[in-house]
Amino acid sequence: MTSSLLFHMVEVLNPAVFDNIHAELHKLFDVVAERARVGGDVIFFQIGRYMIYFRYLVDIALLIFYYIYNHTVVHYYAKEMVLEFMIWEGEAIMNDLNYKESSYNFEFPYEDDESKRILYNSRTNALALIDKEKYTYFQNFKERGQPISDEKLLEDLKHGGYILRDDIDELELIRFNLLQSRYNTSSLGLTIAPTSDCNFRCIYCYEKESLKPVVMSGGVQEKVVELVKARAESIMRLSVTWYGGEPLLALDIIENLTNKFLEICEEHKIRYDAGIVTNGYLLTTKVAERLKDLRITHTQITVDGAPEEHDKRRPLAGGQPTFHKIISNLRAAKEILPCKVSIRINTDKDNADQVDEVLKILKENDLNDVAYPYLGMVENSNDCYAESSCYHPEEFSAVEYDYRIRNSSDISNSYPRLIANSCGADSNSNLVINADGKLYKCWNDIGVEERTVGDLLAPASDAAMVPLLQYLMYDPTHDSECSKCKYLPICMGGCPSRRLFRKDTRCNVMRYRLKDYICVISLYLKNNKIKPANKDDDVA
Repeated sequence: MTSSLLFHMVEVLNPAVFDNIHAELHKLFDVVAERARVGGDVIFFQIGRYMIYFRYLVDIALLIFYYIYNHTVVHYYAKEMVLEFMIWEGEAIMNDLNYKESSYNFEFPYEDDESKRILYNSRTNALALIDKEKYTYFQNFKERGQPISDEKLLEDLKHGGYILRDDIDELELIRFNLLQSRYNTSSLGLTIAPTSDCNFRCIYCYEKESLKPVVMSGGVQEKVVELVKARAESIMRLSVTWYGGEPLLALDIIENLTNKFLEICEEHKIRYDAGIVTNGYLLTTKVAERLKDLRITHTQITVDGAPEEHDKRRPLAGGQPTFHKIISNLRAAKEILPCKVSIRINTDKDNADQVDEVLKILKENDLNDVAYPYLGMVENSNDCYAESSCYHPEEFSAVEYDYRIRNSSDISNSYPRLIANSCGADSNSNLVINADGKLYKCWNDIGVEERTVGDLLAPASDAAMVPLLQYLMYDPTHDSECSKCKYLPICMGGCPSRRLFRKDTRCNVMRYRLKDYICVISLYLKNNKIKPANKDDDVA
């Protein structure tokens, strides 16, 4: 009886009947799957996953019955079943289980087309323009856990870091980059003050209480050379910035040390580059020629406004004006200097209305092709200046943004910059060397005894370890405030000096104007058909 019934059931299940059963189950499954995919309903997605298990159990039961009579049909359906199961489960794992939204995503409206959105990721520095339909897929993934069925969109979002594997800790990635950069030993950066003296008396100078008519002695110079030699076997690059005081007051020392550095670099096949921060008053054509011969390829000079305003803020030690001499030197030396000169405009509430005057004067003197002006924020470092005249970084960010919008021919140059460690101050391979041989981590600290981290002429001391550890052991990924901040990868805790001594002003100015910059840069890149240099393609 049982054998007869089984035989009858199997006979009924001819290939046409099998196809109908399989097709009806497939239709039911598709209804649920479509609701999950398009409707964005995560509950239906989960129901769909359980339904596919049930469907395959039914299929397997039917196959067991049918296996006795038709191996070919069994093989065909089994193959189809397994392949479909793998495709669905692979998609489920990729979209629902193993991927998550990045904690560093920003979304902004795109003013030129309301059907598009701007996506920016501060960890990868990716920028993308996404249309409404694709944004809906992304939004459903974020809010409902719905898988993204558009494979190209999925790959673009992964490539830009907008989504990432669920088992990756983004703070760990940021910490890895920080430590890798901070303790990198392939380069050595030295900021050297060959003299502590200066021929200017700028009203906001943080060194004005520590300026001394001291030049670097032969003994200190020898120790500097020994320091470079000690690192020569392990470094691939030596970068030197000549600082002060006013470094051109000690040009002979610059020349002596440079020649020694170049000998070491040539012997050990080390790449060498150098720049100088000068007030420009002594930058005659003869001096410019010497700097060129010494392979000093970058120069920074400060001009604080029109002549009257500049001379009030940056006079000679005797009170005499300096503006016209600086401009005259630049005009005479512009064909000699090997690259553009950075013109820093130290900006506070007293001269903010003068910044455009600097550009006008540079143009009138045919200097726009060699001078690159930018704004620097004046700070009350070391209690050197009136706090009431200084901008808070948030206020300064507005002044700087307006300046760049008015005067930049390529606003994409203002694109955010990823930061591993903040600067030389929190890098183990950078030092500031004063004329007396004292070592510092930040050039704001020059001359401040309690902030020395060493002395080329004296044994190491425990006291020097205090500021050294303050600069080098801080980790913003463990900071209770910074670790939760979406701006972390483009700030990294802000200026190390401000963090230690003026914490309320430490944040990077980009924090206050990111939306403005990203929106205007996106429009500029799209209209000029330029791909962002930093990362992602348009996923629209």
